[in-house]
This record gives sequence, structure tokens and C-alpha cells, in this order.
Amino acid sequence: MEQLFEETGLSSVKPIRDIVYERLRKAILEGKIKPGERIIEKEYADKLNISRTPVREALRKLEIEGFVKYIPRKGVVVKGFSFKDIIEIYEIRKSLESLAVKHAIQNITDEEVEKLKTLVEKAEEAEKMRKFEEVFEIANEFHQNILITSSMPRLKNMINTLQEYLERFRRVTMSKDSRRLSALKEHRDILNAIIDRDVQKAEELVHKHIESSKKVFFEEFKVDLK
Repeated sequence: MEQLFEETGLSSVKPIRDIVYERLRKAILEGKIKPGERIIEKEYADKLNISRTPVREALRKLEIEGFVKYIPRKGVVVKGFSFKDIIEIYEIRKSLESLAVKHAIQNITDEEVEKLKTLVEKAEEAEKMRKFEEVFEIANEFHQNILITSSMPRLKNMINTLQEYLERFRRVTMSKDSRRLSALKEHRDILNAIIDRDVQKAEELVHKHIESSKKVFFEEFKVDLK
């Protein structure tokens, strides 16, 4: 816990409960607080020199989102993610990202198309230079630009929440040469469908892209999807 709240920005304009929520959520997603580990209100409140109320409010929000659960006589405990949870997240992503690309095609400008082209080219060049972390970051930026272009901020927030759930798992799949190469090709195919303003094709390609990612993930962890 010592390093979880370094440079928290408690003096910022954000409510303290939001800062506590964001830091706890980030720590859980990054594995700094492990599944099954207790989160004790008093300890975090004392560490931050604040009352227990904002910590309690942050934990309540995390419970609603499924990050933690309350266990009688034990308190608040971090939940793990089951393979069933991950399958559900991938399925929701397919539906939401299909909706995002549909609206992106309806709204996209020539300038925004050029930005997507540049990102695809940069990712391909980074792959040739074996700059794998850069490939991952540019791939994220490609998806973010589609979400921004969709002009649906609530949808964008929902998808980003799901992406954060899968962050660690996506890094596992993108560490494989075969998956990075196929993902880059899928991005170029999606880009071409966007350029052609072909909504149906773009939606099909988004489905294929996410389904491929899911398949690689479960192959990596030796899980039979049948």
C-alpha cells in the first residue's frame, strides 16, 4: 500500500472519493492489489490522512463495477476475473465496438481518415523495427480515434472500461509475434472499410478482430472455448 497513493493529487479539484476510486481501481487492474486481498477502509484513510467516508464511497463504486465484493465477517475483498467473466467482456466489446465503428463511418472527416492511416502506417513501421511496446500503444490509439470519431462519449467510456479490464490480458496476446501481425492486418482491413464507408464490412471486421484476440488469449491459457 505504501506506493499506491504516491503523487495522488489530493490537492486537485477532483473530489477525494474520485481520486481514491481511480487509484484503487488502477492498482487492482495492474495487479498491485491481488484477488482475494482485503481492502481495509481505516488503513487507506489513515494513510491518506482523510476520513473513512470517501474511501467507503470509492469502495461502493468499485463494488458496483464488480472489482470488489463484500464478504460478511471478512470485509471488502478484491474479486478475481474468471474465464467466464472474460468471455462476457469480449462479447460485450464486440457489440459496442461494432456500434462505435458504425457511427464513426457516419461522422468521419477526410482529416480523421488520414489520421487513422498514419496510425496504421506507424504501427506497421514500429513492428518492422521490433518496437513492440510502441506497436501496442499505437494500436490503442487507433481504437481510441475510432471511438472519438463516433461522437458517442458514453459509449467511449463504456468501451474504455472494458478495455481496462482486459489490459493485462491484451498485453499477453500482443506479446506473440503472430497475433501482433494479424492484429495489424485487421486494423488495416478495418481502415479500408472505413475509407470505403462500408458499415457492414467494418462491423464484420471488428467482430473478427475481437474474436481473434479472444481466441489467442484462451489458446495462451490452454482453455477450451467449446
